Amino acid sequence: MKNWYLKHKEGISYAFWCIMTTLVSWASYTAYAYLFGRIDRLTPTVVALIANILSWVTAVTFSFVANKIRVFESKSWKPKVVIPEILKFYSTRAAVGFVETGLATLMVLIKLDRPLFGVDGLISKMIVTPIIIIMNYLCGKFFVFRKKK
Repeated sequence: MKNWYLKHKEGISYAFWCIMTTLVSWASYTAYAYLFGRIDRLTPTVVALIANILSWVTAVTFSFVANKIRVFESKSWKPKVVIPEILKFYSTRAAVGFVETGLATLMVLIKLDRPLFGVDGLISKMIVTPIIIIMNYLCGKFFVFRKKK
């Protein structure tokens, strides 16, 4: 059992921190959607767009720290190490974030989504999440926290 765990430690850790990041994303999305949804001039599509962008920033910040420390075990906080990691991490997450924002907002816009718990766009965000998880893992493993040989 120990050998199996050690062999799959990175994947298990990524899955756990991915769940935590997803919860941060969904919870912050819900809070932002609630706040901006109270502004009468904003359409559900605009609320979903704003809430998704803000929840993305919140989740990516949480995810960088979790991925650096717990998943890919990048120990150094020296500027020559951490600055490139941060730039790569946020760049790849921005690219994937545009995909997520576009897909989630498109689903709301073309009416493929319904409110969940009174929150517009939450179902579309949940549907898009597995695609985003896979894209982010691949970027983190092979580009951001790639181990030097």
